[in-house]
Amino acid sequence: MYLFSWLMGNVYMLLIWIIAIGLLIVVFIKKPDAQEPSIYIFYAIILPIVGSLIWILLDTKYILKENKIFYNSGPFRGTIAIDSIKKIEHHSGIIVPVTFKPALNTKGLIIHYNSFDDIYISPNQENLFLEELLKVNPDIEIR
Repeated sequence: MYLFSWLMGNVYMLLIWIIAIGLLIVVFIKKPDAQEPSIYIFYAIILPIVGSLIWILLDTKYILKENKIFYNSGPFRGTIAIDSIKKIEHHSGIIVPVTFKPALNTKGLIIHYNSFDDIYISPNQENLFLEELLKVNPDIEIR
């Protein structure tokens, strides 16, 4: 079993922490003209959003175990069979052309698996991650 945490990207990490802390500050500043029921509705909306952002920041990781990749990013979790991986591309940039992105960095890997599925991840040790994948499935095309 190998555990790969996410690659710390300064841009995303800073932006998400600023948003989370900013929302917490807004939540705890009581507005004098706010009516009590409306402020509770506001709290009921904002607190789960802030909690989800912090959960994603603290629980994004990728695990290679039993010929599978297990990915966690807060509430978003899943597995990919390494044998189903067709191609892996290195990618760098804010706009990532994939359907799912449980990653917190602008530099990472696009994994194409099954027939039409793809995912973007950003493990902290890309080379070791790729070596371990190639041990299980040497037919993976790396670009």
